[in-house]
Amino acid sequence: MFWRPILPKRYMTCSLLFLLNCQNLQEFAIQDLTEQTTLSNYRMISLTGTRDGDRMPVQVVFRSPSGELHLDLLFRIGVPTRLELGRYAWTRQSEDLEGRVRERSVTFLGGQSDNPNLGGVFELLSGEGYPLYKVTFPTSEVVPSLRRQDLVPSH
Repeated sequence: MFWRPILPKRYMTCSLLFLLNCQNLQEFAIQDLTEQTTLSNYRMISLTGTRDGDRMPVQVVFRSPSGELHLDLLFRIGVPTRLELGRYAWTRQSEDLEGRVRERSVTFLGGQSDNPNLGGVFELLSGEGYPLYKVTFPTSEVVPSLRRQDLVPSH
């Protein structure tokens, strides 16, 4: 039997690289795509929603000392789970922004017998449809909302 001791080292190296790449998805971030900067003072304070069959309306709220960002998202649960409709409203210092949200990636886990978990990468679009900000948040538990959110697709 021919055994090469370098083979386990390759597995360890590949595993380490994989874990390091996955680590970036576990961090929360809001990035300004026009200035290529990260807004580090925002924190995700809530992720609420209720699954209703193959749809799940969700509200995500981020807050900083100078502003608050609300994402109203409607997901179609499936393989893969997709963002069907998304809007944002952002109040910061002396300006108010609002517009559509577009998904880059979505992670959806569970939800059949327990609260689902949701995370992903989303773009906040300008009125003309250009990405202004990229919002990344780790897969987190969706807490059942107290009120029913009525997001209806426009098509």
